[in-house]
Amino acid sequence: MKIEKIRKEILKEIKSYVAEIGWSENLFLNFSQSSNYKYEELISLFPNGKNDLIQMALDEINEKMTRRSKKINLNSLKVHERIRELIILRLKIMHIEKNFISKTFLHLLLPFNYSFASKNLYKMADQVWFLSGDDSTDFNYYTKRTILGSIYTMTIIHFINSDNISETIKVLDKQLKRVSKIPKIKNKTKEILNFFPRLLDLSKKFSRFTR
Repeated sequence: MKIEKIRKEILKEIKSYVAEIGWSENLFLNFSQSSNYKYEELISLFPNGKNDLIQMALDEINEKMTRRSKKINLNSLKVHERIRELIILRLKIMHIEKNFISKTFLHLLLPFNYSFASKNLYKMADQVWFLSGDDSTDFNYYTKRTILGSIYTMTIIHFINSDNISETIKVLDKQLKRVSKIPKIKNKTKEILNFFPRLLDLSKKFSRFTR
């Protein structure tokens, strides 16, 4: 328990560092030189390097969303409205650490992070659908998460390039409208092909922000 507390304290400190310079290859080395933690300690606490920290940060967002969603009367809303409210809740949570979140998502858009990013995108979508009361078990289960992943990705792209959450919510609404009521999508295969964004395309589109 003590180790986990230390890991969380390091993540908290390192967020401001990442917000300034991003997820650099020499992150641990540079951070150790400006903090009370030795390089060897950081390597020991985070054996998978910065990916361990990124995973902790993403899990933290999911946990906050889950905890704060209890204050929303989701049962009074239609399913697509629940999805909308939960994503807006995530946006508000992430806006507090906007620079850190932006650097993190731009890092995840890099081609070599495809598997790691995809896993966490699915994890996010699965949690949102779970909180929305989804109980599907067939192919529709995966389809809904894939399409929600696409909607979320397009929304985040706008989020990290705009300081106006209201405008980002408009983008979200536009994406939701395109798929109408998510649970009732008829042509699943076609929708997946049309909505699931290729990471390479996203990387090209935003390469200018990482130079």
